[in-house]
Amino acid sequence: MAEQPVPSSQDGTPDYDLPESAAEGITDDASAINVTRDRRRGMRNRIITIVLVAVVLCFAGYAIYDWGGGGGASSNPYKELTGIDTTATPEPERMNIVEASEIYGNTMVHDNRIGDKSTFGAAAYTLRNGVPLIVGINYFSDEKQRSFFKLTQLHKINGAWRCGEETLRYDDMGLLVMERDMLKLSGENIPRFEVIDGKTYFYFVYLVKPRQSVLASVDKCNLKLSLFNVESTDIIQLDYECEPVVSGGSTLYYGEVVNPRETPEFEFLSGELSRLPIVYRPSAEEIEMASPGNASRRWQADNDSLVGQLRSGRQEVTFSMLHYGSPLFSRGDVDLDSKVSTETYVFYVTHSGTVFGCNMITKKFFIAYVDARGAVPQIEINSNGTLHVMASGLDFDFDPATGRAMLN
Repeated sequence: MAEQPVPSSQDGTPDYDLPESAAEGITDDASAINVTRDRRRGMRNRIITIVLVAVVLCFAGYAIYDWGGGGGASSNPYKELTGIDTTATPEPERMNIVEASEIYGNTMVHDNRIGDKSTFGAAAYTLRNGVPLIVGINYFSDEKQRSFFKLTQLHKINGAWRCGEETLRYDDMGLLVMERDMLKLSGENIPRFEVIDGKTYFYFVYLVKPRQSVLASVDKCNLKLSLFNVESTDIIQLDYECEPVVSGGSTLYYGEVVNPRETPEFEFLSGELSRLPIVYRPSAEEIEMASPGNASRRWQADNDSLVGQLRSGRQEVTFSMLHYGSPLFSRGDVDLDSKVSTETYVFYVTHSGTVFGCNMITKKFFIAYVDARGAVPQIEINSNGTLHVMASGLDFDFDPATGRAMLN
């Protein structure tokens, strides 16, 4: 007879009554089975949890890697969303003249823009509408060729500076001086950028000195304060016609503006002129001393120590010379027989020991020497056009074009 299957419950335990002793044993086995089953379920849940955590960490690591530029096509999602590259070095708001001039010089050499024998001048930097810009100056002048200066704009392209527009200007008035030290601009923020009446200008200053020619004025200079419009490339200039003045052992320039105008640009340039350290601003006493009537006193005050150096044996000094637009003596003051002259200059000696001179081309008067002892010097013209002065205890040659006195 075939065996009958034993009915069982859904959890697998027999589904009929058993003796107490037998049921007791089965109950213990079922408890053991349930404990084992719970342990397996707990283990499976822990494994699933660990796997899920690992997957989440993997996705997080990839996201960080991709954000930092290490993943696929989206190297910087922040830049794609905002247009701002947070890894790029931002452009500085300001850059000093030395740094800008160094970049300017290096870029000009790199782009082969130095073929005209010109000298590198200074440069300045600005952020114009958030875009970096440098403008620098090259200049050239000598005794024979036309003087010129060139303004070059530098732009930053793909992180590198490159030369852009050039603006050339000639100046036929003489020799250009743009060295910041010679213009006493070492402690000044010049050149620099200025926004005037909504326009961006590059502000710079230079001096024009006369060439050493018999036909040129040997004393008149022009200090030019300039604004260069970086858009239109126009140049606006304030022309300060001036003469050199030695004050406190330093050469300054004194004169007047020859082209005044009533514009915002000229108002700015006039304000700058009033502050430039190279401009001579005489006191009331100095103005009085600068009058023709005090010319001899002024010459002695400016040159007394230099005359003493010649007397002590120094071979050469340069006298301080002021030039006047009116005669410094009357006919009765001078010994008419003392007159000597060249094609350009005429000299007289006064009865009180002063040697007066006149540039017949420029019609300007000056003093070549004053004898503090009142002795009357003897003068004659050397073969090279200089003036030979024989005074008490002194014998020297004087060059009226430069003011140099050379001991014989």
